[in-house]
Amino acid sequence: HNYAYVVCHDGPPAPPAMSVPLSAVGESSSSAGDDKPLIPATVASPLPPSRLLTATYVAVYLMVGPALILVNKHLLKDVGFGFPMMVSGIGQASSALGSFLALRVLRLQPLTCAKHVTWPFYLRNMVVVGGATAASLCFGNAGYLYLTVSFVQILKAFTPVFVVVMLYATRVETPSPRVALSVGLISAATAIASAGEAHFNLTGVLIMCAAETCEATRLVLTQKLLTNLKFPAMEGLYYMAPICAGWMFGLAAVLEVPRALEK
Repeated sequence: HNYAYVVCHDGPPAPPAMSVPLSAVGESSSSAGDDKPLIPATVASPLPPSRLLTATYVAVYLMVGPALILVNKHLLKDVGFGFPMMVSGIGQASSALGSFLALRVLRLQPLTCAKHVTWPFYLRNMVVVGGATAASLCFGNAGYLYLTVSFVQILKAFTPVFVVVMLYATRVETPSPRVALSVGLISAATAIASAGEAHFNLTGVLIMCAAETCEATRLVLTQKLLTNLKFPAMEGLYYMAPICAGWMFGLAAVLEVPRALEK
C-alpha cells in the first residue's frame, strides 16, 4: 500500500507518526469540498530565441540549397547556357555584393577578424584557398552538363572519402578505425548507387571526381592556412566571395567567353 506520512516538527514531542492510506486522504479531501483532487499542471516552456533562430536558419538553408541546385541545372542544361565558370562567378559576385552591403553599408555585424586579415595574409593564404573553392564550385556545376541532378547528389555523398584520404596523405590528420569504417561504408554505398544509374556518363563522373578532389584540397588548405581564424558566415563570404569571383571570371575570360561570343 501507498501511505502519506504526516510528521509535526514544531511544539512538544508528538506521538509517533501515523500512516494514512492515500486513498483515505483523497476521499476526505473530496468529501470536504466536493472537489476533485488537484493535479499539478505542466506548462510547456516556450522555445528559446536562439534555438528558434537556428531552426529558421536550417529551414531557409534546406529550401535555398535545393532551389539553387535546380536553378543552376536549368541555366546550364535546359536554357543552354553551358558555361559553368560564368554561372558560378555570377553567384559569387552576388554573394560578395550582398556581404559588402550587409557588413559595410548596413553594418549588421562587426568584422571580428579584420585585424588578422592583412594584405600579405590575404594574398598569401586566402587567395590560395579561394582558388581551390572556385575550382570546386566550377567543376561541381560542370557536372550538370553530363549527369542528372539526382546522380550528382549521389556522387557528392562521396566527398568525405576524398577529404579523409587527403587529410591522411598530407599528414594533417590520421583517421580513427571508426572513421575508416564509415568511409568504407560510404564508398560501398556510393558504388552500389552508381551502378544502377541509367544515364551514366564517364566524363561527368570524372568531372565530379575533380570537384570532390578540389573540395578536399580546400578543406586541407583551410586547416593549414586559416587554422587560427574562425570567420562568421557573413564575414567569410565578405573575404572569400570576391576571391572566388576573381578566379572564376579570370578563367572564364580565357576558356568560356570566346565560345560564348561565337554562339
